Amino acid sequence: MKISKNAPPEDGSKKIAFKSLNIELKHLLLDPNNYRFLNNLSFKRKIRTKFHLPNVQETTLRLLELDKAYQLQELKKSILTNGYVPMERIIVVPYEHEDLKDDTYLVVEGNRRVAALKSLLQENEEGVRELTPDEISSFSEIPCAILRAGQNSLVHAERVIMGIRHIAGPKEWGAYQQAQLVLELHDEENEEFSKIGEHLGISAVEVARRYRAMRALKTMENDELYASSSSPEHYRLFHELVSLPDVRKRFGWDDEGNKFAEVENAREFFDLIAPQDENEAKLKTYSDVRKLKFIIGRSKAEAALFDPDRSFSDALLLADAEISEENAKGFSIAEICRDVRKQIEGIKATQLETAKRADLDALARLLKTVQELKKTLEKQLSNGGATPAS
Repeated sequence: MKISKNAPPEDGSKKIAFKSLNIELKHLLLDPNNYRFLNNLSFKRKIRTKFHLPNVQETTLRLLELDKAYQLQELKKSILTNGYVPMERIIVVPYEHEDLKDDTYLVVEGNRRVAALKSLLQENEEGVRELTPDEISSFSEIPCAILRAGQNSLVHAERVIMGIRHIAGPKEWGAYQQAQLVLELHDEENEEFSKIGEHLGISAVEVARRYRAMRALKTMENDELYASSSSPEHYRLFHELVSLPDVRKRFGWDDEGNKFAEVENAREFFDLIAPQDENEAKLKTYSDVRKLKFIIGRSKAEAALFDPDRSFSDALLLADAEISEENAKGFSIAEICRDVRKQIEGIKATQLETAKRADLDALARLLKTVQELKKTLEKQLSNGGATPAS
């Protein structure tokens, strides 16, 4: 069963390639750092060189068995009813360690299926259930596809495969897991947003947004005051935060550095989603965060937002009142120009990368309108403020 470990494609290309092989289940290791586990608050990442240890593998199997979210019991029932149907091969990579004599492989795609088979065989050995000789035989060796890439690009290939399956593909991960993969591809492998988008089948703009949101959440996860209150569930709130120019600026987010430049401002946001006292969070959904665009910049509404004795509804009502006052008195030309300028300055490099001819035409029309308005205003002011005759 020996193969050339980590061998790249025979044609020398950098494309992902596979080698088909039936592998005994005992030679397949479950991935203890599977992205599915990231939603579990008690999860701790394991050291890669210790994946093969019996305790690590047993803990991983138990986690998949006991958490109903993974639906392992349902999968086991299906296998017992229909047999193991290898509609898709298990994707693995070679796992090498000096303590291992036989070829061993780490599962990249198919951890639930491998765990279900391991669990069934283990229950048979423990006397919990009785499998037939045919079942034991069919469960003990399964078709696999060995992922082939050079040693330096193997981890990258693993991430790309998982991204294809769980972001662009049919087995979609949760938002937090998707963003974690984006973060690793950018920070650990120096991949550009556009390249990551090509790998995963999503736009560069969306890649950038997920990256910024995960960096923002990581700040909370590493904050000495709020780390214990942070949760993967907060990711969607940060995803919305980074998409709102005025809102993210108010809480100290630095677009260029992709980080919170002002810790205290960031903590104001953290406290709105996970307050340190016994009060309920004011922002519970991404829709709540989106509504901040009506509150930020309006003094009375902002004061209510950060007042622990006032509710989020109070802040929204005050914002509505201030907006009504603004509409009643109308906006000055300077205020309108300021708002338009903010929007234009908020355009990111990633948006320019995906811009189309229609975007250029829109800018041209806007520029023409501004130039015409400027000429009219200059003429009016040169006549002492009188409206020029038509």
